[in-house]
Parts: sequence; C-alpha cells; structure tokens
Amino acid sequence: MDDVDPQTEAGPLALQFAVRVDKASPPTVPAICAATVRATIALLDDPRSASGGEWHAAVAAWNGARIRKIVRRARGAAWTRAGEVDGVTASADGAEVRAFVPGPMHRVPPAVAKLQIQSSPLAEPELHVGHTPGSPGSMCLAITPRFAMSWGKQAAQFAHCGQRLWERADPAVRQRWNDAGQPIEIRFVDETGWAASVDWADEHIHDGGFTEIPPGTHTTCGWFAVE
Repeated sequence: MDDVDPQTEAGPLALQFAVRVDKASPPTVPAICAATVRATIALLDDPRSASGGEWHAAVAAWNGARIRKIVRRARGAAWTRAGEVDGVTASADGAEVRAFVPGPMHRVPPAVAKLQIQSSPLAEPELHVGHTPGSPGSMCLAITPRFAMSWGKQAAQFAHCGQRLWERADPAVRQRWNDAGQPIEIRFVDETGWAASVDWADEHIHDGGFTEIPPGTHTTCGWFAVE
C-alpha cells in the first residue's frame, strides 16, 4: 500500500471485497455471505491490523467511521490479480472472498477498481422457516425478508452484523468460536423467523441507506448460540 494516513484523506472510507464467482461452478449466496463475514473478521483479527501493525491506521480509521463495505465479483485472471492486493482471503462452503485493507473510495487499487460491483445472478437461497436458536457455539445471522437486495448487498449486511457481534462478544466466546472452526449459520428467514430472530438477537444492524434500500432499514440481526 502507499504510505498514506487514511485519516487525512478526503472522502469516505470503505472495506472492499472480491468474491470469486466462476461461471462453471459459482458459489451459493449463503456461502458467499458466510465467507464475507469470515474475511471481515480475519482482517480485523490480523496482527497487521493491531496497534503497531502496518494496516492499523487504515483499519482503525475505517472502523471508527461508518463501516461501509463494497462487494465486487471476480474470476480467472482478475481473481489472481486481486490476490496480490493487501488483504486476507477467507472461505466457507466452497465460496472464496478476499477482504482488502480499507481505504478512501476514490483511491481503490486498480486491480480492485476494475472488478464489477453489480452482482451477477445466482440461485435464490433456501428460506429458513420459523426460528431455531442454532447449533451451540455457532454465530447465527439472519436477514430481513422485507426488502429485496442483491447478493452483494446481502453479503455486506451479514458482514456488518457479524463484525459487530464478534467485536462486542466476550473474549471467551470468541475463543470457543475460533476453536470450533468459526461456524456461521446464515439465515434467509420468513416473516415469522425474522420477528423471532429480532427478539432473540444480541446485535442489530440498521443500514446507512447509501445503496439499494432506505436509510435506517433494519437489515440483519445476530447472536452466538448458547452451548
């Protein structure tokens, strides 16, 4: 990365992602969402993001403001080039997502800026009917059924929720989750399931309204299932 203090840069900051979407075998939407959550947490938990690390100023400046996230798609050579940009890659159920070190939206690295933001069509995820507490130790995240969103927007909303849930969790809960392999349950719920999940959840995300949905929309909620 260029040696620039992001806090002195004009314009909003954003965490950019690249999702690997190959034509022959695209990942499922829930897998993309889970991998985006993992990539976000992996970036935040990376030693380079800690105080004194080379990414600390960029990550801290972004996380101290509105946590904008932008999800792009890549395949083939574009995916390979994206892997050369500073960041971390995470996977879940066949999906691969790379989270790049946050920066100003007008200074996106060329290999990332060339990637399309618009989501290519993917199969609709299966609807989770009703509500269950989730498998013990899992991070459980649910998204509202009341607003239509692209899968890229959905992935960003799940990542918002997973990030805040993880950041505010007790260290012992985080450790158990890590030891279990970071299980994540991504839920696309019906109205009944959404209402029950909202009541059950410890974390709630209301969107800033920059894209696709009205500002203040309650998009996602989450909790760690009790063991």
